[in-house]
Amino acid sequence: MKKILVPTDFSENAFLAARYAAEMAKKHQYSLHIIHFYTAVSSGFDENELEGERVQSDVLKADLTMKEWVHRLQDQYPDTPISYHNDRGLLEEALPKEAKKEDYVAIAMGTTGASANKNIFWGSNTALIVAKSPIPVIVIPNIEYIPTVIKKAGLLTNFKQEELTTLQEFVHIFKQEIDVALIHVYKESEKVASVNNRIDSWAFNVDEFSAVRQTNKLIAPTLKEDKNQDTIPEVLSTLIDTQDIDIILVSKTRKTFFERLFTSSVSKAMTLKLQKPAFFGKTI
Repeated sequence: MKKILVPTDFSENAFLAARYAAEMAKKHQYSLHIIHFYTAVSSGFDENELEGERVQSDVLKADLTMKEWVHRLQDQYPDTPISYHNDRGLLEEALPKEAKKEDYVAIAMGTTGASANKNIFWGSNTALIVAKSPIPVIVIPNIEYIPTVIKKAGLLTNFKQEELTTLQEFVHIFKQEIDVALIHVYKESEKVASVNNRIDSWAFNVDEFSAVRQTNKLIAPTLKEDKNQDTIPEVLSTLIDTQDIDIILVSKTRKTFFERLFTSSVSKAMTLKLQKPAFFGKTI
């Protein structure tokens, strides 16, 4: 049975992501594998608890906490196979290595962990995993209830071949028919007619997918030309939040866009938290 890999720091945010993964596993016949890496940087433990007899206390507490955490999840999803283990290492280094093993179809993780700065759009660990993962990463926002029924996916597009690969990966994992909204933000200097022609032509490629029921387009110009203010996240946030989009698809060609959300020059955009899960194509 194929597995979804779910990292945890034992926080409530991580549990929300695990619940989403469990719903997905239940619907599409996957199992879950929960993993925790116990270091002072990546664990949810207090720094003082990692001093002294470090290795022994780490292993003991991680084992006990993991069993309690998985038992809580298993109670909610008794028919979903759930395995788990703890390991020592840095999350951003160890998780991509684990993901290379056979049978994992995707990583599912939250946007922020137990100690994350609440103003950050994606948690720093999440950003690093997205950049390094050899399999797709599904990023789940920290919201108590997120519908897991996917009727429409929003595909961020700059008319690149990699976007079709990401859509193919998504269809392969989720195994269902969907509507697709092509989402494109263009510069104010571009002519709307030209943009419409390009996106209409590109839609033919998406329509070729047998799992795609229909496509529509969501386009908008950047708000202003200002080198100190990246308005693309603001425009995307508005486009996505005002539409019935259930998940956002992001190809590897657009990952640099999400990395820009961590820089100080877009601090305003960091607070524009998209309230939808995001599916990132694998890193090649």
